[in-house]
Amino acid sequence: MISSILRFILGFIAIGLVVFIHELGHFFAARFFKVDVECLSYGMGPKLVSFYGKSTEFRISLFPFGGYCRMKGSIDLEKALSDRDEKIKLKEEGSYFAVTPLRRIAIYASGPLTNFILSFILLLIAAVIPVERISNKAYIAPVSSYPDLFDADIRQDNIMPGDLVLSADGKEISDYQELSELLSNSGKAVDVVLLRNGEKVETSLFPVPYDGKMSYGITLYQEPVVGSSSDPMLMKGDRIISVNGVNVNSTLDVYDAESGDTYLLKMLRDGKEFEYMVMGNEFPFSWDSGIVKRSDAGITGSFEYAARETLDFFFSTLEALGALITGNVEDARTVITGPVNAAGSIGNISTEAFSVSSSSGTRTLCYLLAIVSISLCIGNILPIPTFDGGQILICIAEIVRKGSLKAKTYVILQLIGMAAALIIMASMYMLDIRDYFF
Repeated sequence: MISSILRFILGFIAIGLVVFIHELGHFFAARFFKVDVECLSYGMGPKLVSFYGKSTEFRISLFPFGGYCRMKGSIDLEKALSDRDEKIKLKEEGSYFAVTPLRRIAIYASGPLTNFILSFILLLIAAVIPVERISNKAYIAPVSSYPDLFDADIRQDNIMPGDLVLSADGKEISDYQELSELLSNSGKAVDVVLLRNGEKVETSLFPVPYDGKMSYGITLYQEPVVGSSSDPMLMKGDRIISVNGVNVNSTLDVYDAESGDTYLLKMLRDGKEFEYMVMGNEFPFSWDSGIVKRSDAGITGSFEYAARETLDFFFSTLEALGALITGNVEDARTVITGPVNAAGSIGNISTEAFSVSSSSGTRTLCYLLAIVSISLCIGNILPIPTFDGGQILICIAEIVRKGSLKAKTYVILQLIGMAAALIIMASMYMLDIRDYFF
């Protein structure tokens, strides 16, 4: 129980750091445009410690689950209301209301922009950190050779089962995982050099639309050798040579064999054959694969990788938000989750990853916080008063009407925004309640 609570707290602290960096974006933009920041706080609630700069109180608050940046301007608004002025007339030096709407737009936009940049930086770090990965030799087979295994009518008639890919698009291929990554980022015809029966063959792979993506219709062709097993009768390196009397050359052949509810496997170990019976459709072992330590991309390709992943996160979160707004809750829940669930997931997944290695943990945490940062970016650009997007709209309205809003109108909009924010937060916590109790 204590361990679970600590993981939740760690997750909330991590989310809080992302929120605080968002507020730092507002802070630096405000100071750049000569707007005084009265208080910059890491955390919410009662003050724990603080110190004062030239015009700002820097504070650490009790609950480390967020933060805020309070800019100078509240006195201007209070004075306008108390004097019953329609507009804010007398403006303090350094006040938020003393700068032009365009500068206020820049100040509010700086928060979401900071989150977008932070996501890119986190994904860039993740891309360059080398971690241990499964590595299989780049032997391939066309999925059309196994129609019972793959529900896809995609043909690559120039590929034969067991072809070894030596290079693709002029780049030497080290393993199947590298080939798969290259193809997933291509979406166009890819020239490949194959090794077939000891001879080099030059050909091309052509993608076709399938299930909303471009597919090349190839899959891993792996030798059926046992890696690790929960059954002590099997050992690493045992090779399957036949299934129910049918000779097999790959793991695909094993899965493609007619079996009913049982598999009679003929195995080869140190030149000696033996039989092994599997009841049901699950094997008590994994296939033998190599392990390599590498990053997602080289130094030059990491920037492209981080940019692509950041945009993918951005648009997938937008799609989920659109699904939520249109009432398609189940689709939205594939991306959107409640804050408690998010904190728990970050704490649990990161802790497990760090237990494997520091590089794996750092990389995992970067990915998770990049998702949080993008979510915060999109959430704050919603056109709701008190949110950055709503404040930007207010500034645009002032530019269009060539004058500031009435003080009372500004307050009403802020109250509406606060109510909307409370409703959104309640909805997010309802997702948590649904996850944990229903």
